Amino acid sequence: MIKLLDTTNPTFAQDFNTILLRAKSDIDHLIPEVLATLQDIRQRGETALTESVKKYDKWNPTCLKDLRVDRNLAEDAYKKLDSHLRKSLQTAFERIYEFHILTKPKGFIHHDKFGNLLGMQVLPVSRAGIYVPGGKAFYPSSLLMNAIPAKVAGVPEIIMTTPTPNNQISETLLASIHLCGITECYKIGGVGAIGLLAYGLQDNDGTTIFSKVDCISGPGNIFVATAKKLVFGEVNIDMIAGPSEIGIIADSSANPDFIAIDMLSQAEHDEMASSLLITNDARLAREVARKIEEKLVNLCRKQIATTSITHRGAIIVAQDLEEAASLMNQIAPEHLEIITQNPYTLLPLIKAAGAIFLGHYTPEAIGDYLAGPNHTLPTGGSARFFSPLGVQHFCTNSSLISFSKSGLENLAADCAALAQQEGLEAHKLSVLARLNNASC
Repeated sequence: MIKLLDTTNPTFAQDFNTILLRAKSDIDHLIPEVLATLQDIRQRGETALTESVKKYDKWNPTCLKDLRVDRNLAEDAYKKLDSHLRKSLQTAFERIYEFHILTKPKGFIHHDKFGNLLGMQVLPVSRAGIYVPGGKAFYPSSLLMNAIPAKVAGVPEIIMTTPTPNNQISETLLASIHLCGITECYKIGGVGAIGLLAYGLQDNDGTTIFSKVDCISGPGNIFVATAKKLVFGEVNIDMIAGPSEIGIIADSSANPDFIAIDMLSQAEHDEMASSLLITNDARLAREVARKIEEKLVNLCRKQIATTSITHRGAIIVAQDLEEAASLMNQIAPEHLEIITQNPYTLLPLIKAAGAIFLGHYTPEAIGDYLAGPNHTLPTGGSARFFSPLGVQHFCTNSSLISFSKSGLENLAADCAALAQQEGLEAHKLSVLARLNNASC
């Protein structure tokens, strides 16, 4: 069922290139359709949004007010939630919060050798938009992972959107809305949600009834990813995320049962999810393949996982762990598990991965929920240049510069020379005019 590849096989380069191209979702093909929808939302506002909900979520709101989640319902859901589940949510919240506190960017003040003040001011954005997917399932964990770094940053208004098929929303997600202190939540998904967040909404008189946000974060399907790409510049975005994926490097010390179920934990997300194992042990490769087929039989989301494993999964036998690390760097997976006898010795060889899970007892699933680091991660090889969602995504940095007259005197000649070289005379005079012997 799952593809078994060997780096010594003459066709390996071609097979491996197929893996590297896994992220080539046809966003370009969707751009005209998504752009038209975004433009329609800008032009027709509430009408376009409610039509979108009727079409995709199969219920009939008539205005923005109908889409808004009552915060009292969220509070009631939290109070009524099973006590064990409520405790688990609280544990996850606290661990994620504690980790992100450690990553909070800080401003600074520095005085150079001439006594000039240089620095950086870090401030939270005013309004953050969070997209929580809800097509195949509801994901409270995605809400926590996106809302908590915004809270740590100090964002005063956190706005959430999520699709609600047949106007149904899970009690656990409602409870999480209360736990995270979400300012506003709207029952809309897809391109409509991104358009609402990016453009805001006005009534027929031009009065603003929903203010646009400053940034949008959160995963979604290919339509959401395309919409986020198109609104970038109107607002900031976290990244353009694709289907979930896991890469595993393992040696003969690894437990094939652990690896098989970890690969299936990604495959059950989505038919387009990727599960990849690279090992230097051919026996382990064969055993993992057998275990995957064995465990698929009783998996609740068997059909989804089977499609994913068959079309997007692979097990690669490498000559050694160094080759395995080199191949994995080219893949640059969203999640990387290193299940070897000495995982920390391999870590310096890893150059690109969204999150790295080290050792036999660190399943990727623990990171999805409550390890602490963010689970909103770059996919499709973009870990080479994107980073996990963090507090910094909800902040803006402003440079601080303050020169004294004597400080300017020490640097004016060099600045004027550079301006002169670029042919920008007013730039040069702007500096020289502040010196005693200068005149415009």
